[in-house]
Amino acid sequence: MRASCNNRCMLKTQSLATPDTATGTNPADTITDKRGYAARWHFSVRKIDDLLAAGLPHCKIGQRRVRIMVAEADAWMRQQFQTQRRAA
Repeated sequence: MRASCNNRCMLKTQSLATPDTATGTNPADTITDKRGYAARWHFSVRKIDDLLAAGLPHCKIGQRRVRIMVAEADAWMRQQFQTQRRAA
């Protein structure tokens, strides 16, 4: 499982600047860091740290970097808390 997580992170971070032609979305919108995910949900970074400890899907790069796949994390949030992200 660890290898697939690393592969997904590498694949998504390699082409962050160019939009995906198949879906028409920018991959930068699908992967973020703790601060970006905290801003998305109007949470503190500390709350995101607590959610990561509770099992929020993420990829850890090295000792400190954490990348969160937004679609997977949002699905986990819906499953765990039966909630959806607030509208911006």
